[in-house]
Amino acid sequence: MRFNLLLKNSPANLYIKKMLICISVSALILIKNNSIYGQNPSMNRETKDSVQRLTSLLKESNPDTNRVKYLNSLAKHFLKQGTNEGKNLANASRYLKQALLLSKQINSAKSEYNTLMVYGGFYGEQHLRNKQSIVYERAIAIAKAIGNKRLEANGWFVYYRNVPDTTSDYKNKTFYHRAVRAYELYKEVGTTFDEKYREATLLKSMADFHLEEEQFDLAIKELAEVIALDKKFKLPDLPMAYDLLSAVYERKGELSKALNYALLSVKTAQTNREEVLDTYLNRVGSAYEAMGKSNESIAWYSKTLIRQDKKDPYRFVTAYSIASQMIKLGQAKKALSILEKTWIEVNDPSSGHECFMFLGFGECYTALGKYDIAKRYFDKLLEDSKLKTYSNTFQTSIYFSVSEYYFAKNQYQLALKFAEMARENQISMTLPRQIRLNEILYKIDMSTNKPAEAIVRLQTFHKLRDSMLSQENLNAIERLQIEFQASQKENENEILRKKSQLQSQELNRIQLIKNATIAGLAFLTVVLALIYGRFRLKQKLHDTLLRKKADIDLAYAELEVNVKQKNKLIEDKESLIKEVHHRVKNNLQLTMSLLNSQSYYLEDAAAIEAIRESQHRLKSIALIHQKLYQTDTVSTINIQPYVVELIEYLKESLTDDKKINFELDILNLELDISKAVPLGLIINEAITNIFKYAFPDDQYGKIEISLKEKEPSLYQLMIKDNGIGLTPDFDYEQSPTLGLTLMKGLSAQIDGVFRMENNGGVLVSLTFENTPEDVKLFNE
Repeated sequence: MRFNLLLKNSPANLYIKKMLICISVSALILIKNNSIYGQNPSMNRETKDSVQRLTSLLKESNPDTNRVKYLNSLAKHFLKQGTNEGKNLANASRYLKQALLLSKQINSAKSEYNTLMVYGGFYGEQHLRNKQSIVYERAIAIAKAIGNKRLEANGWFVYYRNVPDTTSDYKNKTFYHRAVRAYELYKEVGTTFDEKYREATLLKSMADFHLEEEQFDLAIKELAEVIALDKKFKLPDLPMAYDLLSAVYERKGELSKALNYALLSVKTAQTNREEVLDTYLNRVGSAYEAMGKSNESIAWYSKTLIRQDKKDPYRFVTAYSIASQMIKLGQAKKALSILEKTWIEVNDPSSGHECFMFLGFGECYTALGKYDIAKRYFDKLLEDSKLKTYSNTFQTSIYFSVSEYYFAKNQYQLALKFAEMARENQISMTLPRQIRLNEILYKIDMSTNKPAEAIVRLQTFHKLRDSMLSQENLNAIERLQIEFQASQKENENEILRKKSQLQSQELNRIQLIKNATIAGLAFLTVVLALIYGRFRLKQKLHDTLLRKKADIDLAYAELEVNVKQKNKLIEDKESLIKEVHHRVKNNLQLTMSLLNSQSYYLEDAAAIEAIRESQHRLKSIALIHQKLYQTDTVSTINIQPYVVELIEYLKESLTDDKKINFELDILNLELDISKAVPLGLIINEAITNIFKYAFPDDQYGKIEISLKEKEPSLYQLMIKDNGIGLTPDFDYEQSPTLGLTLMKGLSAQIDGVFRMENNGGVLVSLTFENTPEDVKLFNE
């Protein structure tokens, strides 16, 4: 019932619902027609192409219905572009005027109808409601004049859906008559899926209106037709029809049916694999609330509260529903905690739903006896400027809660005032609240010495309570019958099991006697044989144990010798490997020194540069062997300190006068030498290329180097500069340069994916795998 306060049962709320539906439908249509421009460059190009094509067709066309169609299409195009720029509206208006004038000149009623319908959208974009209504009514009149009922039905439906209605429209049934006329025409001529869907949608809206007018039987009849249409044509809104039917039965007071259809809406949505809307779950909670089953109600409301986005303001409504039921169970503190938590999570005090939170806080503080705090929240709700904006149903809830507040404070006159105001719309309240309202009125009349009125209140109180109790009795009887049948079935099964056990026991007893006779004859022989066999077995077991112990002692001694020998071999192997790494490092440094000496005798700058690059490559390899020599492990190195030391070396070797900063973000990662060497060479080549090409004229630059884990066992090395980037015609995959050839070859060597692209400079990336199995395989 709580969530009904917002969703139904007042002209204002029907207006809100209709507007929400229209906004949703409009959004879907916009998306379907690709009307949201400016966000996708390709979409803009397609739109321009479309406009050019339509303009070309317009110029080539004759003054006939096709030209009208092209003019309308161009107008719709500019309307879809949005009204932020005045030129869009101006262009749309220009094309529409031409289309309307041409339609009249060629005497084409259908073309004039189509143009007027586009005009409706034109005025709708500007929120010119009166002009929008006029053009829709003119279009409908044309459709009626030419006897085209499909066009007339479409006109009424679009008029009903697109024109925002005022409160007066609901009072004089203007919007309702539009829906009725569209429904009657679709029922008469509709054959397609879309037409039947519109027919069902309109009939559902009519039922919702009749629910507001408390014409429950008519609403039930209309919803039965909606359900029949949904089932026959497999329309998508069958759960919504069940949901609204539940609301009708709840208002009518047939609570078991209300619960049945609420549960059916959830079940149908699940069966049809449709989304189970929060509305359906809340409706079940509302049905349980109306039956006075607070625990079940809280359980269903909580499903919605958990599912909803924490920032969704509609959570205020659900949180209030839960809190009000907890108060009934005497859990006011817990209810207050839920309200406070929801208020903080949503953090939107001006969403339009905050009134539910104010009401919840007022009820909680009343239940906790903190009347001063409660009064502050009730005063906010009773402000004239706000009270008039609430639905009748919500106003009734406010009056009821305020009457309980004053009754708790023993201020009976004020309690009576607000209780009487709530009683004026008592039918919109749940049955437990109606019972409580009449109880309050009875106690007030007794306290103010009005015995006659008190008796009437008491009779109403008992009548309503008996009605709810009888409903509970029916549920209890049904439950007991189910439990009794289940118990009877269990008893029967238990009797059968006991009979089977008795029969089995009797057979076992007979067999036991038979076996005992045979066993008695053989018993002495068996005992003697066992005694002798036991003696022989123990003798053999003793001898066997002595032999096994001797074998184990010998094997253990041999194992100790083998382990010591193996450990000695491992130590020798590791020492040799470290010596190898040391000598490799020394040889590489010697080679670098030789290259350096050789460069002094060279005059060719390219040759000198080639020697320098070779020195850098050798240094990147030598660093790895140096690290392996210096660490305890002989097959893997931590890549982080290695990269840092390599970068420091390259900075000292390459910087010259260039002001270049390095930003490093390197993961602590153990790599075996088969991956560390290619990785170091790739970093060397990339940094060397950056210093050579990325920053001409000694400009300031930045180089970012990162090594991160993308997925388990999958790593990515990225080297990025903010230099001049690659030339547009550069293709790194076809480049024959030594540096790129090395980087690509080394990437393939470690089964990595190498990429080079422009990204605010040049971005070099290498994605490779490094699993524990790789390290283990290398160690072996």
